[in-house]
Amino acid sequence: MRCLVVGGTGFIGTAACRELMRRGVETIAAGRTPRPYGTFTSHLVFDRTDPAQLASALERARPDVVLDLAAFQPAEVQAMVELFRGERYVFVSTGVYPDLHGRPAREEDFLPLMGEPPPPAPGTTRSDLEAYLSGKRWCETVLARTEGFPWVSVRPPAVFGADDHTCRIAAYIQRVQDGGPLLVPAESYERQAGLAWSRDVGYACALACDLQRDVAAAYNVAFEGVSLRSLVESIGGALGREPELVPVPFAELPRSASPYGPDPRRSAGYDLSRSRRELGFLPSKLEDALAETLAWYLVRRPSHPGYADRPAELELAARRSLR
Repeated sequence: MRCLVVGGTGFIGTAACRELMRRGVETIAAGRTPRPYGTFTSHLVFDRTDPAQLASALERARPDVVLDLAAFQPAEVQAMVELFRGERYVFVSTGVYPDLHGRPAREEDFLPLMGEPPPPAPGTTRSDLEAYLSGKRWCETVLARTEGFPWVSVRPPAVFGADDHTCRIAAYIQRVQDGGPLLVPAESYERQAGLAWSRDVGYACALACDLQRDVAAAYNVAFEGVSLRSLVESIGGALGREPELVPVPFAELPRSASPYGPDPRRSAGYDLSRSRRELGFLPSKLEDALAETLAWYLVRRPSHPGYADRPAELELAARRSLR
């Protein structure tokens, strides 16, 4: 099997390429610019927003499977639908579920968008994050409405691991290390959180690429049973610290204090029943993911931008302790 991995030189793409190559798949990483990030059997540089360049790349690579980690505009997926004629298109998605108010998200909770305008480009009327998530929902809507096209969607929530460019996991490690109290959302810090390890997402992508049957389906990929509390306490255990958690109503919680939330309006993690049954996915242990992530953190020492607001967080924690 030959697999073209669009976005294959990025954070999750690297994990997916490594897992594909471990399975003996001829793997071609692709993106707009070459980057010395990992080792691949081959690499293509092209601009996927240019239909001519995309068609040329598909002609040169002749992939059996396209794994697409980069698309977040419906036109990008529509171009794949029109040009790709291989065995399967695997789309990596996120943020497609509606507010579920504490219920685990199941794949069928996603409904194709109807009667809404196309998403704006990043940097226009909404934040880049809002545009990105709206774009992902529209990408999946394009796939759900397309008949006769072999697609699979892999849906992770927030992803962490070594080389996490968002540094969201570093936000918690830094706070555990400094020994001060951590502000957490009172309504949701003890329920299952939406988190996944980059290696697990790469593993799930490889499973989706290797499905032995025709299917148009989506699969959740996440940890199981991991709450924000268990995440922070596991970090503390690995670092020899006992973190102090200070529950604060979500509406009063500084956004930078807990970048993973969880927002109590959102789902309480992901239901993995279908992924286990049909994809054969099994999540890793949190301890294994943290061991690799902490090793990376202790060498690189990345800092989350929100850590600059730490003094205000400590002041808020002190005020709450006096109540």
